[in-house]
Amino acid sequence: MLDYLRSHLQLYLVILFWIGATLYGGPLIYALLPLSVFLLRGRDMYPEILFGFLMILILSDMDPAFVAMRKIKTAKHAMMVAISLVFLMDRARFAPLAGVFPLFLPFFAYSVLPLANGSDPINGVQKTLSYALLYLVVPNYVLYGFRKLGWDFIRNFIYFIVSIITISYLAGYAGFIGGSIAGRFRGPFGNPNGLGIFMFLTFMFVATANYLKKDLFPAFQRYLIYGIVLFFLYKCGSRTSLVATLMFLVFSRFFAFSPFIGFVGFIVALVVAEAVSSNLPAIVMALSLEKYFRVETLDDGSGRYFAWRFAWEQINQGGFFLFGGGFGNDEWVMRHNYPYLRSQGHHGGVHNSYLTMWFNTGIIGIILYLRGFFLMFFKANKRAPIAFAIMFATMFSVLYESWLTGSLNPFTIILISIMTLVTEDEIVNWRDYQDLGEEEVGAEPAPEATPLLRLPAR
Repeated sequence: MLDYLRSHLQLYLVILFWIGATLYGGPLIYALLPLSVFLLRGRDMYPEILFGFLMILILSDMDPAFVAMRKIKTAKHAMMVAISLVFLMDRARFAPLAGVFPLFLPFFAYSVLPLANGSDPINGVQKTLSYALLYLVVPNYVLYGFRKLGWDFIRNFIYFIVSIITISYLAGYAGFIGGSIAGRFRGPFGNPNGLGIFMFLTFMFVATANYLKKDLFPAFQRYLIYGIVLFFLYKCGSRTSLVATLMFLVFSRFFAFSPFIGFVGFIVALVVAEAVSSNLPAIVMALSLEKYFRVETLDDGSGRYFAWRFAWEQINQGGFFLFGGGFGNDEWVMRHNYPYLRSQGHHGGVHNSYLTMWFNTGIIGIILYLRGFFLMFFKANKRAPIAFAIMFATMFSVLYESWLTGSLNPFTIILISIMTLVTEDEIVNWRDYQDLGEEEVGAEPAPEATPLLRLPAR
């Protein structure tokens, strides 16, 4: 870990420079972010481009009360464009390309059509483009980072995530960014639930990496990383993320043993979850956990159930059932009904990725997206049985939050990185490529050799 920090000190200094420029440099950050991407490219620091982009997405999720940091929310679009341009300019370097995007291509091709039925087409075009670019670009940066550095890249990715959250925790004590809301730690995120989602996804990322390479970390480091992630998952007090993490742990065991047992376990879990949810206040109070689980909010689901009913009414009454209204349609509808929603005690969005996507792309869009989603995980499960555990835990998490439909948030990028880990042959079957690389040592390079045949041993 110390070796990682020393070797990546330059990246952390760049991030501090970004934060300083945002706070004191006026509009400078809008030019600085894309310029930084091209400077990192010039120094062949492609993994650092991905890490830096994740950091900007984390900062963009910060509480709007930090007025000086609001510029990040719009400046991140310029960074997304720059990262995409680098990918397009260096496409030969990234070849052969990752396979995640083609699975979702029918969805992205269709998602342009609902924009004609939307109320905010300009915003919708931006969101549609950024969502498609995220699925196109991120898997290729992850795959290229793995080709370049092997498992050191994945290890560094995890170190970066854990270090950023730990630093934010220490900064909270010092009175800087982060802090807590009503006793719940939120770190650099706008609310504790955001941190919870991030920790849930980080847990799956770490577990998936360790599943594919058992000796990725020494035992002490592995337990320390899991301990840090679980500590922050506890500190944020997110019930949904805690349950999703437990689901992932349980199902990863079931599906590793037998897919059939895993599916049976999933059905049993649904039945048990229904029984528990019906008696949750009594169970929580019997266990003396009413303070941690905030029992006073259990009956109304923190306003989510009201938001779901309202969203479903708007989908049917607004003509969005079949085709939707384009990306960003949900935000437009909820924002223009904010006085009524606030009068009913609701202050957020739809809080459900399925309903949000229905708002935006209609039932046709949902079917097309889930087609790619299921195809990807069914394909991955043939070689990495942990894939189904990832799929079901994610499906549960997005039932209560709309993060899956967002492109430039710090959550979707982690899920796409996990998708890349379990779907790419070069990562899942890394031993085969390592052996192939060892066979080439000392041999004359073939004129038509592909980049895969020149991989260093992992």
